[in-house]
Amino acid sequence: MVMRVTGLASGMNIDEIVENMMKAQSIPLNKIKQQKTLLEWQRDSYREMNTLLLDFRSQLTNMKLSSFYRTRSVASTNEDIVSATVASGAGQSSYTISKISSLAVAESRMTNSGISKQSSNKVDTTKSLFTVQGAFANEMSWKQGSVESKSIVTKEGEPITLGLADGVQITDLENMTVEVNGIKYTVIDSGTPKSGEVMVNKDTGELTFGDTIAANSTVKVNYVTDKKVENKTITKDTTQIQLKGALVAGQIKLSFKDGTDTTIELSDEYTGIDTNGNRIGKIKDGDKVVGEINYETGVITFNSEFSNYFPAETENSEEKPKLELTITSQQNYFSFGLTTHTSKGQIDEKFLIQGSESLNSVMSKVNNSKLGVTMFYDSYSDKVTMTRKETGVYNENGQEIEFTDGDFLTQVLGFQNGDSGNYIKAENATFTVNGLETSRQSNTFSMNGVTFTLKKTTDTPVTINVNNDNDALFENIKNFVDKYNELVEKIEKKLSEPKYKNYLPLTDDEKEKLSETQQEKWENMAKSGILRNDSILSGLITQMRTAIYSAVNQDDLDSAMKSLSAIGITTTADFTTAKLEINESKLKAAIEKDPNSIELLFNGTGATDGQKGVIQRLYDKVNATMDQLKERAGNSYSVNNQFTIGRQLDDLDDRIERFEDRLADLETRYYSQFTAMEQAIQKANSQAAYLAQFFQ
Repeated sequence: MVMRVTGLASGMNIDEIVENMMKAQSIPLNKIKQQKTLLEWQRDSYREMNTLLLDFRSQLTNMKLSSFYRTRSVASTNEDIVSATVASGAGQSSYTISKISSLAVAESRMTNSGISKQSSNKVDTTKSLFTVQGAFANEMSWKQGSVESKSIVTKEGEPITLGLADGVQITDLENMTVEVNGIKYTVIDSGTPKSGEVMVNKDTGELTFGDTIAANSTVKVNYVTDKKVENKTITKDTTQIQLKGALVAGQIKLSFKDGTDTTIELSDEYTGIDTNGNRIGKIKDGDKVVGEINYETGVITFNSEFSNYFPAETENSEEKPKLELTITSQQNYFSFGLTTHTSKGQIDEKFLIQGSESLNSVMSKVNNSKLGVTMFYDSYSDKVTMTRKETGVYNENGQEIEFTDGDFLTQVLGFQNGDSGNYIKAENATFTVNGLETSRQSNTFSMNGVTFTLKKTTDTPVTINVNNDNDALFENIKNFVDKYNELVEKIEKKLSEPKYKNYLPLTDDEKEKLSETQQEKWENMAKSGILRNDSILSGLITQMRTAIYSAVNQDDLDSAMKSLSAIGITTTADFTTAKLEINESKLKAAIEKDPNSIELLFNGTGATDGQKGVIQRLYDKVNATMDQLKERAGNSYSVNNQFTIGRQLDDLDDRIERFEDRLADLETRYYSQFTAMEQAIQKANSQAAYLAQFFQ
């Protein structure tokens, strides 16, 4: 690297001199950079046009569908009895529903009597079931264990396991549910599982499937263990810990090592009911009481005696003493099952309910399940109802809602299976249409593109007529013309934009001299006309004109409707634009006269361009132009070597790099020359000073 001496001997501003010399030498480089910027603007403008064409092509794609032209309207002679809607493309037709014998009804099952023991003290649906069990008219039965739920994402080569703690075992297998990616598996506890089965190891929690389970599958499991084992780390400041609620009294164990490394085991002792109706007890170390427990909420509160178990604090310790607790407990729970018959087939669900859950929580679980039912409690009547969401009969041999396992629904709430009890039986809609007696499971159904809704039973005939909706077809065509004109206007604006030759892209030096507002104004002027008279876009305008005005040669097309001008769609009076205008009365008359010819004129197909309809032609022209633009400018996913402008940009980048290397070498040479000059002047000054001393 050359040492730069900047005017110490000569007194000249060498940096400024070199900078000015380099500016002169950089003029060709700036021109190359300006050329690159212009190409980038052109690329972006082409891509902008391609986006416009993509939107228009989507419109053309919709217009290639027969439903665009076969617009239909539907009318009922009595909307209060039968209403109908119609899809585009439905055939013109007439339906007479001469009799509606019955409407489709969903099965509903209600409890026979109130669920509360006393009408003046009804069940609180927001509180835990174990707490309010005494308020129910019928006694609840409970199981003991721990209700668990786990979601496992499978990994290649790794076993699928629930990861049970030591000494914990799975129980109540008949109510265990396993789903893989939403598909249920039948649970077994021995033997070799078949397809659709999963074998559960009750001691380890490992799941073995009869099918190959792919990696990254989601396995959801609801199950019960004989107890709950939790590990909690607490400090001396901890006064409470939270367990699951509705705990079983006499089954709580706390184990830990104290400050002397002695293993301590605590247990609970039930003491009675507090003033709020909660079961409470003591936590004891032998005869010593160290805390209290609320079995309903699961909260354990420690007293001052408990703090004696912690190790003593040391002066240099940065952390407070800790205890590692292992807590074993059981909760009260119950289970029940439900089966529904639906349009998707028979659906079976099993529910595991913890004693800490409320009746509202139970109903929410049922309502959010796949059963397709709605369950709710009415506080006025003190009854619970369950209604299938779908109407109609799907189980010809029995009821649509079945109460299967467990006694909570049937004994505690009072639902009944079969035809006994308080219920509304499911029914199908039965009616006669065009002389044919038929049935549907829903009051809303479709036939031949027409959707009917039955509202009342009747013996009075109701007629549904499906006819052409000429107004809708007119609006469809009008919307197409608006989209076409919008595209043409934007393309023609680009083609006719003025070109300001004196406004080139700004160099870095020029930008420094202008404010941001001035830079923006200058750039807008420089960008103007970037696609002026572009051959690709002007060629598209010409091709679209030809596609619009050329006659369509289709055998079934009315001879008087072979072009758009014949049906009232022509160019505007302004000959400088390719925009279209509509003679509305003429177009409406043509649609009224022959809508089939309208469809052929727009959407006719054929081997030659002359046979194709206007939309088919435009689609081909737009598609070909989009390919040309992509070849010229690529898209956001393209790399430079895949399109013409990109290759030109790469070439300019290479030229810029080479030129910048030459300028760097030239700047180094300039500084070397000035440094040599400075050194020579400095030497001459030294010699002059040396000689001057002899003449003093």
